Parts: sequence; structure tokens; C-alpha cells
Amino acid sequence: MADYNVTSFDMALAVMKQAGVEPIESQQSNHVALSETLADALIAQMTLKEKVHMLGGHWNVLNGLLHGRAYNYDPIAGGGCKRLGIPPILFSDGPRGVVMKKSTCFPTSNTRAASFDTELEHEIGEAIAKECIAQGANYFAGVCINLLRHPSWGRAQESYGEDQYLTGRFGAALTKGVQKYGVIACPKHFYMNSIENLRFSVSANADEETVRDVYLPHFAACFDAGAGSVMSAYNRVNGTYCGESKEVFDHLKTLGFNGFSISDFMWGVHDGAESLRAGLDIEMPFTLKRGGKLVRAVKRGKVTEALVDAHCRNIIATLLRFQNLYRAEKFETSAIASDAHTALARKALEEGAVLLKNNGCLPIRDTDTKVALVGRFANENVIGDHGSSSVHPPYVVTPYDGLKAVYPSLTLVGSNDPSACAKAARNADRVIAVLGNDYVDEGEFVVKTRSGMIKGGDRKSLRLHDDEVRLIRALKETGTPLTVVLYSGSALLIDEWEADADAILYAGYPGMEGGNALANLISGKVNPSGKLPFTVAQTESDYPFFPYTDEKDQSVQYDYYHGYALFDKEGKTPAYPFGFGLSYTSFTYADQAARDDGNAIVASCSVKNTGDIAGTETVLVFVGSGIGGKPKKLLKGFARVTLAPGEEKQCEIMIPKHDLRLYDKQTGTMAVPEHVAVYIGKNAADADGCCITL
Repeated sequence: MADYNVTSFDMALAVMKQAGVEPIESQQSNHVALSETLADALIAQMTLKEKVHMLGGHWNVLNGLLHGRAYNYDPIAGGGCKRLGIPPILFSDGPRGVVMKKSTCFPTSNTRAASFDTELEHEIGEAIAKECIAQGANYFAGVCINLLRHPSWGRAQESYGEDQYLTGRFGAALTKGVQKYGVIACPKHFYMNSIENLRFSVSANADEETVRDVYLPHFAACFDAGAGSVMSAYNRVNGTYCGESKEVFDHLKTLGFNGFSISDFMWGVHDGAESLRAGLDIEMPFTLKRGGKLVRAVKRGKVTEALVDAHCRNIIATLLRFQNLYRAEKFETSAIASDAHTALARKALEEGAVLLKNNGCLPIRDTDTKVALVGRFANENVIGDHGSSSVHPPYVVTPYDGLKAVYPSLTLVGSNDPSACAKAARNADRVIAVLGNDYVDEGEFVVKTRSGMIKGGDRKSLRLHDDEVRLIRALKETGTPLTVVLYSGSALLIDEWEADADAILYAGYPGMEGGNALANLISGKVNPSGKLPFTVAQTESDYPFFPYTDEKDQSVQYDYYHGYALFDKEGKTPAYPFGFGLSYTSFTYADQAARDDGNAIVASCSVKNTGDIAGTETVLVFVGSGIGGKPKKLLKGFARVTLAPGEEKQCEIMIPKHDLRLYDKQTGTMAVPEHVAVYIGKNAADADGCCITL
């Protein structure tokens, strides 16, 4: 590589531009090598103090507090060197939109994952990038891809569900969408972070096989998609904090990551020098454990300046590859919550809402139908937790707002009062109850209210509140057909009242356009097509152990199995399997087949719409290795198929053999199984009816 006499970041950018760096190519090896060489030329001109400044965040939190601004109202800066023109990273949180000012609030990630529509997720990523740029950010830390190991996890709503393949596909789609315009995408939290209340102290312990097969593939998918950054987790892994764990950062190298790492905020670093030696690049959002301490550590010989240079190189080289793209695109504030973006938010719920039950109660097509809308969330802005992922949209369409526009005679009882709600139901043709969880019940563990109630945190109950169950039973007694709409970040156990409802629609957390989307689904303007990205058990004990205690320094064993793989292993029947979802029409499968195409497995089937309205079905393909100690089957492909009444289509899904690799304990490498079993079906349980051995 040639030597470059660049004396400023702009000069280095000019060299990158001359090399023709394009969005899709920014992570190609030749561009990575060029950016590193240019970074070294800049680092050679920096003082030690400037280098250490590069390795920390610079959030002026006091300024925000003085102006009464919410968290991340403005971009949070990190790194940078003003003298050489090296820009800082300008951070925006996520993942349900841009956590700055008044931005588009999309449905939460778990809700979007239920759509199984990665093209839509890519579009949402593009919209997020435009809103980041319009508000001065060049970095989006909203690719949340921690696995949903247990539905009690408070931040389950920020994840894409329990399956590593689905999570990886969605994380990669969001990454590519965000980075299309040069905004750096940051997957988080690396790794095994799925307990909220104990997140600052708990040690998630797992063997190498579990880590490699279960907790790394979805991160690998995002890195393969070109993610320019990654955030370490608060928790410990096998006894060591992630931000200071050589084991954790060695796995980044194993996955071929090209970019820079940041810590989770404030408590993500405990020892600045140790975090540097382990592999962490930037301490965010400001320097608590680095700064002057790190300068002194270098001068005393406890940390080498060459190591500081290596971390600066990671940051500057990534900025060179992305900043050139970022500067090429400008978006005005008119892009924020634009009609195009709010339409995406509406579509995300229309595709992501899951119809769990329907005894002919839905859809309600006649707009003259007398509808009673009841429940504590019937006219509330319930869009997710109030932690770091909280988005502040310019408006929120409540269920009442959306449904009132369709059913003019709609009556509202916005409470869980059984007497008042039952009275409204008796005077109606249909009753809809909007129930479930909100930011008080689950989410990021934030603060206690004056009454001592926790806002957010892990869920201690997987069921509805007692008053909601009483309400459902009171509504059942009226004889009016009942639809229950559920808000929640993940699975709710509903066996105690399921028989009392005629229809059940899981809406996750619906985003700013939720009321309009619900109205379209309930009226039949849109046919539900969502499928569960997690397994709903019959009883709490069917899930893995989850720690609810607040004891410090607790360790939890992360076993190899969770989700539908655990149900398969233990022979347990779920209430609703992974991938379950009904429609207002019906579909049949035929001619299921699979073949070995050399570098890929090709699964195929025909799907027919046997009902009388158009609908969309998602075909799921699972693959099993047949190797002892490995799961019976794992999701490895899916495809959405839209069909008119009576229409039949042939569907082919290609599964690269690279995606079939599993950890071989004898060789310590990832290897493709010699023989596989292919399962094709509507959901994880249905797929068991089709097993093709190759």
C-alpha cells in the first residue's frame, strides 16, 4: 500500500473518493486496507492526548438537563479530533426509530419481526437513516439483536425474537438500510444480554458450543452485511464484564468484524486500561474510566501507545469509509415523520400483527356495526417502554382514533371497570378490549415512581393483570362477540381466558400509526399475515430458568436450548408455536421437496389460497443436522407469498450451506453437517409434518 501524505481528514476523504468507495463496497478488503493506511497517516500527527480523546464519548449531559431535554434529544458525540478535522461519531439510539426530537415511531422490533418481511425492514432502515441525517447524526445504535431467551426479559420488545436466523436476517436488513446512506449501523449488545434488572452484574455463563451456535450467528449476519460498529453489553460473560473480556472481543475477530466498538453507556466500562487491552475502542457516552487515567497509564508504561494507535485506527478508518458516503446525501427535516415514513410505520403493524384466534368474529366489515371499545389502553398512547429506545413522535393514533374513523357509532370506555365495560358491550354488536402491558410493566429498568412502582424492568408475570382477566370474563357474560387486542413486548400466557374470547390479535407495541393499522386489520381492509417470532408456552415452567432476584453478582447458565428448539428437545407442546399466525383466508401446502444444489439446499412447495379473499402466507423452512446434542430443527429460510382467492404458486427457498454450519467440539471449528433433514411448513409445529432427509 502506498504512503499518503495526508494532513487532514478531508485530504484522506479525497483519496477515498478517488478510490471510488460505494455504499455496498465500503467494507471490501481493499477499501478497508486503504482506510487503515490513511488512518495511520493521520494518527502519526496526533498527540497522545488527542488519541485518548478519540477513545471516549463527549456527551454534555448537563446541557441537556439544564434545557429539560429528553435523553438523546441531540446527537451524542464520541471520538473526533478537531485540529485534523476528524469528525466525531454523532450517536442516535433506537431501534423503533430515531431517539431524537420528534421522529417517526415504528412498531417495536419484535412486532416488525412478526412480519417476516426483511424488505420492509430494509425500507425502515432507510427511513431511519434519512431522519438521522436530517437531525445531524451519522451513527445509529438501534440494531438490537439480542436473542429472546425468556419472555420475562424487560427489553424483549427491542429484539427480533427467539430465533437466531430470523434475528440475523432482520438485523442485516436494518443494517443495510441504515448504511445505504452512509450512517454507521451499530448492532448491540455483544453478547448474551437478555436479562434486564441484573444487567449490570449478572454473569451469563455458556460453553463455546453454545456461544458459537446460538449467540453469535445473528451478529455474524450483521457483520457480513457490513455493520460498521458494535456495542458491548453491560453483563458479564463467564465471569468477566463484556467490555473488558478478551473472550468477547476475540469472538469479534472470529466473525471477521471490520469496524469499531463502543461500550454501553456509563456502566459499560469498569477498568479503562483493561477494556482497551481486551479490544474496546470507545467508552461511551463520556470518559469515566479513561481520559486522563489512560494518558497516565501510557506514560507509566501500563498501556502501550501502539495499542492506543490500533484502537484509533479502527475508528478513523471506519469514519473514512462511511463519512464519504454520509456527506454525499443530505436530507431536510421535512423527511422526519413524513407521509412516506408514517406509511411505513402503519404497514409494519399491518404485516406484523398476529391473529391468534378467530371464531368468525373478525373482520367487522360493516361500518354501521355498533362497536364498543373498552380497556385501559383503548385510547392511550402505548408505543413501548420509556428507556433509551423511547421515540417521541409528533402524534400517536390510538385504537380509538383509528376505529372511530371507521365505525362512526363507536362507544368508548377507557378503563377496566367490568360494570361500565359490560354495559357498553350489551348495547353493541361487537366489543373490542385493548389490554396487556405498557412501560410500567416491562422495558428498560429505569426508575421508581414516588409510589415505589417500577417503571420497566423484567416481567415477573407472563399473564394479564387480574383486573383484565376479570374484565374479559365480564364481557364474555354479555354474549356480545369479543375481540381482545394484546399489547406486549413478547409472549403472554392466555390459557386462563382464551376460551372467553372470540378473536385474539397480538399487536406487540404498535408505533405511532397503530390505531390506523388496527382499524385496517379489524375492518378487513388488510388481511392479517403476521407470525409469532417466539413460542407461547402453556405454562411458565416450560421456559428456561430466569432470575428475578435483585441480588448482585448472580450467575446464570445459558444452556444450548431455548425457544422452539427446547420444546422440540423436551417433547413439549406449546400453546402457540413459533411462526403461528392466522389469516382471514386459508392456505394449503403441497409438493414439499428439497434438493442438494451443491453449495445450497433448495426447499420448495406449492402454496394455494383456498379461501375467498386475497392473503399472504409465509412459508418456513427448518433444517436439522441429525447430530446428537444438536437441535431437531432450526429455521434456515422463509418466504412471503401473496395469493388471490384460489391462486396457487410454486415457492423455492435457497439455503446456502454456509448457513448450516454448526460448531464441532472435536475440531473447534464451524462445519456443515454431512446429512440434513429439511422441514417445510406454516410454523414450527406444522413443519414437523414434512421431513425430507438429504
